Amino acid sequence: MNIEEPKPDAQPSTSWFERPENVRLLIIGLCAACLLLVLADLVYENPHPHFALETTFGFQAWFGFVAFVGVVFLGTLLRMIVRRDEDYYDR
Repeated sequence: MNIEEPKPDAQPSTSWFERPENVRLLIIGLCAACLLLVLADLVYENPHPHFALETTFGFQAWFGFVAFVGVVFLGTLLRMIVRRDEDYYDR
């Protein structure tokens, strides 16, 4: 059995996702993908809209964003109601 011990001077290995330059690339890529999906709304038309509002440009994008922000704020409010103290289980 060959187990290598870590060298004392060696820096801890970081994965590809932990490097700051790669995180920046991921964020830029995600923003580009979101922009492309919004622009795809120019060539795609919803064949069966339920409401007139669904036919507006970028509806899926801004509705999803507004819903996400709403869920986050509601979660914050809910946390105020159901939050326990840190030492709740130690008592």
